[in-house]
Amino acid sequence: MKEEDRKLWTNRIKDYRASGLTAVKWSEKNDVSVHKLRYYINKFNKEKKLESKQESKEPKWVSVVPEKPIVENKTESPLKVIIGNVTIEVTSGFDEDTFQSLIRILSKC
Repeated sequence: MKEEDRKLWTNRIKDYRASGLTAVKWSEKNDVSVHKLRYYINKFNKEKKLESKQESKEPKWVSVVPEKPIVENKTESPLKVIIGNVTIEVTSGFDEDTFQSLIRILSKC
């Protein structure tokens, strides 16, 4: 679709929605086919839905800053917690509050 046609139909749809008229009344008043109006409304809605699905598949990152300093213990292997495609390594001496906050945040993603 040409960019000028997209702008034209985007503006027409905005005008239609702001008018408070039914699609039939607005189309008659503006000499536009009601079928074309509905077609472009559906087309743009599907495109937006597809875009939002693609955006939701992208990984989202959250920074978690512990209140207490992290204690590294090289003698023990860390415990690995895997949630979906996220891996959390937990070492001895970890801060329980930070760990619980991290789990709560990841469960919302």
